[in-house]
Amino acid sequence: SNMCDLLRINTDRGVMLNDGKSRFSINGKPIFHFVGTSTFSEYTVVHVGCLAKINPEAPLDKVCILSCGISTGFGATVNVARPKK
Repeated sequence: SNMCDLLRINTDRGVMLNDGKSRFSINGKPIFHFVGTSTFSEYTVVHVGCLAKINPEAPLDKVCILSCGISTGFGATVNVARPKK
């Protein structure tokens, strides 16, 4: 994905790639991104490399699982763990 290629070295810093600053704060103190996307947040600000355009008619309850988490987990399971049926 774009994020894996573009941001791999920056995903643990919790800040925006372009200026190294957080976009979130509480009581004047910075709150940092989780893996560069803050996917556990209700709202977020992300680098363009973390975005993916989807069809507006796509069902969001299904599209939301098609991220690097499902593809990485599925790939590791099928290709490395190789569970028996």
